[in-house]
Amino acid sequence: MIHQRPAELLQQLIRIDTTNPPGNEAACVAYVRELLLEAGVTPQVLARDPARPNLVARISGRGAAPPLLLQGHLDVVTTEGQRWRFPPLEARVADGYIWGRGALDMKGGVAMMLAAFLRCAAEGPAPPGDVILALMSDEEAGSLHGAQFLVEQHAGLFRGVRYALGEFGGFSAHLSGRRFYPIMVSEKQCCRMRATVRGPGGHGASIVRGGAAARLGELLRALDRARLPVHITPVVRRMLEDMLAALPLPQRIVFSQVLNPALTDRILRLTGPPGAILETPLHNTVSPRTVPPGGPPTSGSPRRG
Repeated sequence: MIHQRPAELLQQLIRIDTTNPPGNEAACVAYVRELLLEAGVTPQVLARDPARPNLVARISGRGAAPPLLLQGHLDVVTTEGQRWRFPPLEARVADGYIWGRGALDMKGGVAMMLAAFLRCAAEGPAPPGDVILALMSDEEAGSLHGAQFLVEQHAGLFRGVRYALGEFGGFSAHLSGRRFYPIMVSEKQCCRMRATVRGPGGHGASIVRGGAAARLGELLRALDRARLPVHITPVVRRMLEDMLAALPLPQRIVFSQVLNPALTDRILRLTGPPGAILETPLHNTVSPRTVPPGGPPTSGSPRRG
């Protein structure tokens, strides 16, 4: 069964185009539904829009332990304007990796959850409590058709859940020759702000200094250059302390200074690519964005304005 071949399962998921917008996750949900039916599990397919469905399945447990939720999303961000080593929907295996849009965000995670869920259903034994699999649409563009819809219309499906596995974590991170597999226990939150810029108007053939478009450009440029102060949360501190403990002593001494706010940015610059990855969890950050014409905000940064 395919749960014994999770790499192949991931390839099949990547090859189903769920680029959001527009999403069109229905084909991917249909594929997963058939796999579950073959394993003896009858899932629920729930949708605000038939083209943007969500799938919820449950394996009954043998005891009274609280349900465990495995939750992920099936949509992916666009590949428009990007250069890829291999076609992004081909899911080619090269250099020991599967290359494709969604391999990390987050069809790789979905493949792992789905493989584990199918194995539990097909091979047993029954878990201590129920296991719920929820695969959702529209995570990349606001979740109106996905998580928001399920919470507003079908919250009862998740009654009693105390633990959940979702995005992110489980992928490898490299530091000083060591490989780590972080476990996500918290998530950085966002605060969206909308700016309206005003300036003098006039005829298009006339020179208008300091117009609204020019002032907007200045604002975006200032935000792009902004580097907010170091902000080390308890969760990030614990993660880095555990990673540092696994490093050889010389590297441990150097990298430990990343937890000193006065030296954090300097150490990040010295560490190269690993430092770039750590910059976000060690700071509050600003990301100037535009809204796609006629669409909602998305989680991807545009490559052209």
